[in-house]
Amino acid sequence: MDRMLLHAEDKKGKSFFVPKFYIESLLRERKIQRFRRANGWVDLKAQNRAQNPIGYSGPERRLSRRVDWNLFGLPVEEQLRRECSLETILGYGEAAREIALKLRNVARTNLSVLIQGKTGTGKGLAALILHELSPRKGKPFIRVDCGAIPPTLIESELFGYEKGSFTGAFRSKPGRFQMANGGTIFLDEIANLSMEMQTRLLGFLEERVVSSIGGVTSVKLDVRIVSATNADLVEQVRKYQFREDLYYRLNEFEIYMPSLKERPDDLFFLATKFLTMANKELGKEVAGFSEEALDFISQYEWPGNIRELKNCMKRAVLLAQDVIEKEHLLGSVREVQTSPSLDACLENAFAKGRSLHEIVDMIGRLAEEKVISRVYEQSCRNKRKTCEILGIDYSTLFRKRCLPLASDQAQEDSR
Repeated sequence: MDRMLLHAEDKKGKSFFVPKFYIESLLRERKIQRFRRANGWVDLKAQNRAQNPIGYSGPERRLSRRVDWNLFGLPVEEQLRRECSLETILGYGEAAREIALKLRNVARTNLSVLIQGKTGTGKGLAALILHELSPRKGKPFIRVDCGAIPPTLIESELFGYEKGSFTGAFRSKPGRFQMANGGTIFLDEIANLSMEMQTRLLGFLEERVVSSIGGVTSVKLDVRIVSATNADLVEQVRKYQFREDLYYRLNEFEIYMPSLKERPDDLFFLATKFLTMANKELGKEVAGFSEEALDFISQYEWPGNIRELKNCMKRAVLLAQDVIEKEHLLGSVREVQTSPSLDACLENAFAKGRSLHEIVDMIGRLAEEKVISRVYEQSCRNKRKTCEILGIDYSTLFRKRCLPLASDQAQEDSR
């Protein structure tokens, strides 16, 4: 996948990073003075494109042919109908490609699929894609949040009831399973089902027939079950909190949705995608990100995963004028001091178009900081001992600026 962002400068020399598919419009509106390619800076003053940018056909256009940013804001069903690739929906990183491959392979079958992953990783999106890629496309897709329905109502919601079957049942009502007949039912937060409801669900999975509360007849249904949870079902089975036989019935095929922290190669693609979606939704024309904003995006751990990133981008676009700055991101997330992973740092460097020499220097500084921090912790946070182990003097350690060197000097000297 090509880099999504290009390093650019406006007429005042302000540096920022813009999505490649914005280049043509930014040239047309004369909002950038120059931009950087792999082989160096392109000064637009010296080129005809600066005077007549409408016909721009530079190599940046290749990304637009692969990624149609106009489709980003459409519903998933519409994107798939327009033959948008799963990678454009999910991401182009290694983990996203693996998820896309699994979804394509299992979608054509009738296997029950269990989707596991933390909150905000896109489990509901994966379930919808499964349905849209299957022969059941066009039939009902019914979503049930098992954690949002009170335990006293879950049975009637899932299987329906007949008029007069209990107090307040003034009319018959079909359950979610009956409504999903011929299509797919998505049971989100499946771990929240009580043991009684787990037994009832197991009975349906074995017979594929359902009887509503108060009903006297059973109806055979053709429903595919896709379930999801952020809990460890294997651990719950071990603790007798989830039926083992139901677990194996639901888990005929498993898909794991990794956290955003585990997908550094998709972080800037998703941030750019959500920037584009927010621009379209809010009627804004935010061009890109400042360097400090990119640094923050790569260093923040995103505990809310993709959902948090999407909401953060929308709020930042709402607050920003031309470029998203770090302060626009801090309004909706909590700034934390983290030690970014090597993969996150590499993606940051790739996004900024850094040279090999610059990337090697960055890796060296990161490795140096991690070594010093590790030795510092192992020496019980004693700076003098840290210097002895590493064979450096105190002033050298101070220059590295990766330890709080001034605050507890007197305490350490007394040890």
